[in-house]
Amino acid sequence: MPSSPKVQKEKILETAFDLLLREGYAAINIKTVAQELGCSTQPISRQFGSMDGFRKELLGYSIEHMKSFFSVKGENVSDIIAGIAKGYINLAFDVPNLYKYLYMSEHAEERMGELIGGLRAENSGKVIEMLEAEYDMPEEYAEEYIKNMNFYVHGIASYVSVGFVELSKREVLDRVQRVSLTLLKNWREMRIS
Repeated sequence: MPSSPKVQKEKILETAFDLLLREGYAAINIKTVAQELGCSTQPISRQFGSMDGFRKELLGYSIEHMKSFFSVKGENVSDIIAGIAKGYINLAFDVPNLYKYLYMSEHAEERMGELIGGLRAENSGKVIEMLEAEYDMPEEYAEEYIKNMNFYVHGIASYVSVGFVELSKREVLDRVQRVSLTLLKNWREMRIS
């Protein structure tokens, strides 16, 4: 009967994730994680098989943690959009190394659809229905509105995560809200004219 590993997989992932948050993805390798754990590299290699296996598991672990930033609730479109935007902005402000790893590096490329589209997909059907009902907006324009908001929010969150924005979190969220309302106002004006 094989002996159970002394360092559990979950502990390895937790340690690597903490290192990622503190120092960024460039600091992650089997040696640095082993050093953080106070063990040799063997338990890590045994648990994950290879650095590629380790990277895939760390990415999944990171995505699950990222989802904790999102609590999308609301009675109207503005509330839903604000909730989604707030999740991304909080992620960029509170854990910039995680944001950069998930959205600004090639390491997450294979799951980028899940990272950008996944959260949106969970809510986009509801948002589209709400846009149709609240603004009498056709589906194709509603989809365009969602894409535009996605570009804007990820753009500003990227700037925040690398320190290019000297605004408070509240100021950034206010700007996102203004852009959202402006896009909705533009639709109303287009419809009327």
